[in-house]
Amino acid sequence: MAERAKTKYQGVYTSESRTRRHNGKPDTGYVIDYYDVQGKRQRKTVGWASGGMTAALANQIRMRTINAARSEHAVPAEAADLAPKEDIPTLTFGQAWERYKRDWMEAQGKSTHNEESLIGGHLRDFCHLSLQELTPYRIDCLMSRMRAKGLSAQYIRLAAGLVRRVMRRMRMWGLYDGPDPFQTVRMPLPNNARQRYLTPDEARLLLEELRVRSRQTWLMALISLHCGLRFGEVAALAYGDINFDDGTLYVRESKSGRARHAVMTPDVMAALRDLPGGYHSDLLFAGRSGEAMSAKSSTFQRAVDAVGLNNTGRMIRMPDGKTVPERITDARQKVVFHTLRHTYASWLAMAGERELSLADLLGHTSTAMTKRYTHLMENARRGTADKISSVFHGKPATS
Repeated sequence: MAERAKTKYQGVYTSESRTRRHNGKPDTGYVIDYYDVQGKRQRKTVGWASGGMTAALANQIRMRTINAARSEHAVPAEAADLAPKEDIPTLTFGQAWERYKRDWMEAQGKSTHNEESLIGGHLRDFCHLSLQELTPYRIDCLMSRMRAKGLSAQYIRLAAGLVRRVMRRMRMWGLYDGPDPFQTVRMPLPNNARQRYLTPDEARLLLEELRVRSRQTWLMALISLHCGLRFGEVAALAYGDINFDDGTLYVRESKSGRARHAVMTPDVMAALRDLPGGYHSDLLFAGRSGEAMSAKSSTFQRAVDAVGLNNTGRMIRMPDGKTVPERITDARQKVVFHTLRHTYASWLAMAGERELSLADLLGHTSTAMTKRYTHLMENARRGTADKISSVFHGKPATS
């Protein structure tokens, strides 16, 4: 079977067969993943789509399997009071992190690169403390130190959020029953709404530079700009997600957890047709290990620097007498890979796309995230007054 894909049910995965067929497509197998009472990891294929299996049924099988295993080892009710009580272990934050990383993140195939960086850096002093010692005062002090170093609210929130995630997972697993410091800690609110979007000339200039440097990075950027996909969504695309007949890309790995179909432009369709063929489940942009890329290529930022998109337009003199371009320092104004998706949304807003439609195209679960683009819709809205006036005066409306 091919590489597994997540479903909305915890511990339930799908995998497409390379040999079995169902309705003219590769058959889908359903795999359950769980730990038995001895702590050993178990993986079982419980059925196929061709046999009527679904993710919901696989989830029911998984829960019944886990509950049955637990009941076999349960202490009889009448003997429960006589059984020796097992104390909850006193874990340090470092020990809790190792369990969280191994049994939660890595077990689900998630990258731990960013978390490892925080653990080895800003959270290093927490690792020798017990979870009970992580008080609101200590967490507030952590955030104050990071703020004093000039770190963004978003980054501070990531660090404190990791502590919160680890502690809550230990509580869910029955490994910690102490107080929750985050009931009183106020997490910083980031002001990271991206403001910069590219002009058509800037977008074409950047894509031309990327095409010279790396065809793969160029194509990933083209898909993001023309279809509005996040980097992770582009990286997760497989050959089977391309539908040339409908002109769509199936986005299964969405941030919101909901799959959607993105409409391809003629440029994207032409570029994808030029790709060498691959199996239905093969990734379009596999990393060196053959798995989905977890980090953006540095080629993108080098191309941005080469065409000067992150320069202010002013020159500054260095201590050695040389003059160099002044760089933009406001993260909201910098051009990064996500700027391509923001540009896609901004261009559609300026073209008069409505909020609900824009939210659907971007994969937002509500219009709250889409409201940042409403100011760009004003010209299109004002144009409706001209149309009404034209109709009233019997003149042909201009589109």
